[in-house]
Amino acid sequence: MKYKLDFSPKVNVSSPPVTGAVVSASLQPVFVAWQPSTWPAVPSVMDEKFIYTLKRIFEDSILGEISNVIADVRKSNGDLQHRGHVIAISLMCALDAIASYGYRGHHVAEFIKHQCRSDYHPHAEQIYELYRCSLVHSWNLFEASIYPDDRKIALEGSSIAFGLLDFFEVLVQGTESFLESLASDAVLQRNTLERYKELRPTAKP
Repeated sequence: MKYKLDFSPKVNVSSPPVTGAVVSASLQPVFVAWQPSTWPAVPSVMDEKFIYTLKRIFEDSILGEISNVIADVRKSNGDLQHRGHVIAISLMCALDAIASYGYRGHHVAEFIKHQCRSDYHPHAEQIYELYRCSLVHSWNLFEASIYPDDRKIALEGSSIAFGLLDFFEVLVQGTESFLESLASDAVLQRNTLERYKELRPTAKP
């Protein structure tokens, strides 16, 4: 896979803010994934360089951050119990953010249907409604469940459930699949360039 995500530490000798705008004029205008003001200008057409830019954004400032939190929690707690809400909410925000580049309308569900592992496809709408909306807006789940492990998605009575670690892996694989699709899918290319064009100019230098 050409655009496989890499969560290994990146060498960076500077000390920029951990997120947001660059507040010191003395810093070099080097591309830093979590600082949108350093993102490259909007390209006129989709090319490999731009796909690698998106890869770094998703890799370093979104999924890599979550990977680090999961690793820290497992190191200190042994598993994800009692830390599941924070990780689950961040995963749903990550899903929403990444999906918003390539898809319009019900972008979360569309991303799941087109890019994620096939066992998640039948539950795409429910994942948006029962997980994303419930966790982000109400912090808790009321009609579904998440486990602190890697169990696969499945029906439990009338509701669905999956493990946080499995969902993280599915989101990583889905993101890689999306980046691969960008090389040839004209609709995804147009949507992604439009989304980037909306976001990039709002960054404060």
